Formats: sequence, C-alpha cells, structure tokens
Amino acid sequence: MAYKKEIIGNIYGRLMPILECGKNSSGQYRYLSVCECGESKVVTGSSMVQGSVLSCGCLKREMMIAKNTKHNGCGTSTYETWQGMKSRCTNQNQSAYLNYGARGITFDPTWADFAVFAADMGERPDGCTLERIDNDKGYSKDNCKWATAAEQSRNTRQNVNLTFNGKTQCMTDWAKELSIPYPTIQDRVRKGWSAEKTLTR
Repeated sequence: MAYKKEIIGNIYGRLMPILECGKNSSGQYRYLSVCECGESKVVTGSSMVQGSVLSCGCLKREMMIAKNTKHNGCGTSTYETWQGMKSRCTNQNQSAYLNYGARGITFDPTWADFAVFAADMGERPDGCTLERIDNDKGYSKDNCKWATAAEQSRNTRQNVNLTFNGKTQCMTDWAKELSIPYPTIQDRVRKGWSAEKTLTR
C-alpha cells in the first residue's frame, strides 16, 4: 500500500508527516516528517503507518541511554573501551597518555557519561576497537567509528605509504600483498631504507 497524501498531518509515534517528497526506488511514497523533539526526517509512509519508524532517531537514543544508565554497562567490552578512551586522554600515569592527552587529544564532554557514549556509538562489535577517523582530532561521534585491527593499523600515525613499481599503499597492505611481516617493513622504514629495498629484500 502506498499511503499517499491522506497521512499528512496525522501523528505516527513521534512523527507527523507534513510534505510529500516523491517515491523511493521501491515505489513507496516518502514524506518530510517533523518529530516531537524538533528534528525532521524523510520517512516512507508505510514505515510510519506500520510502526517500524516512530521517531527521527531520538527514541532509540533515549532507550539506549536509559538501558545503559540503569545497568551502567560495567563489565562489557563497550564500557572497557570507554574507560580506556578517557584514561588515554586524562590520566598522565597511563602509558598511552603521551600519544593522546599530551598531544591535546580530548573527548566530547558529553562522553564523560557512558550512557551517552554508548547511545552515540552503539555496542562494540566483536573484534573491533574505537578508531578516530582523523588522528589529529579528538574522540567524538563525528570522528569515531568501530574498526577492525586491520583498519586501525592503516590509520595509525606510525603507518606510512610506500610507492613501489608505480603502486602506492600503506605498509599494512604491502605486508599482506608480499607476505613480508609488518614489523619487518616497519623496522626497515625506520632505518631509512628506500621503498624498493624495503619491499624486495
């Protein structure tokens, strides 16, 4: 069912559709909808009528905050990641502080509350860690993502790009392609070896 203009002005959860915005690729009518919180979102009529979308996203966020406030998240991998992030930025006795807090790396003040951090980032996927997209910026919702170890290694300040035979890629990818241990490549680069010598010896 298309759920066309007759739904405009009705309330569905926290949303009220106010303007038709055409159809999506599946032929469903889309509507600009205003949420109780003041935000707006384009939603299909069917998702509102059927109850699969009830807000702009604020309801899910509130539920996540409530869940983590109640249980505090203690003992979970997400909580441990959050604690580690704070410690790297603020604890001068932490071994990693030199590369974080001492460099001016901070975290969003709202993330001092674990419930807000968990609501913004969601639960940590297995095998992933918290990565800053831009290593020169701090921890925030806009600059962080859950990343695998391989993804993290490509984004470290220690990793560099090497050009060999007209191809440029990071040390991690060269190690994988040429079956050379990453620490070996890293050590050769630190010694000042050329890319050719590093990747052919």
